[in-house]
Amino acid sequence: MKRSGYSKTMNEYAECLGPLYTQAPKAVHAAVAVSVLTMGGNVLDEARDRFRAEWRTLWENGIIPQAPPKARPGTPS
Repeated sequence: MKRSGYSKTMNEYAECLGPLYTQAPKAVHAAVAVSVLTMGGNVLDEARDRFRAEWRTLWENGIIPQAPPKARPGTPS
């Protein structure tokens, strides 16, 4: 799988945010991500699966270098 030249802290998606990327705390990034993934919180019960699926998609397409963790047996996905 081809990986782009992006680092752990920067990728083409992060660059789209400009200064907001570095100004926003991680908690804000997480809240925005969950809000977008769950259509404003309408499907919060699907947040974990949607997050994992999007992470895998981004990794498989070389947008980010970090592979998503594998789900552990006996834990929610």
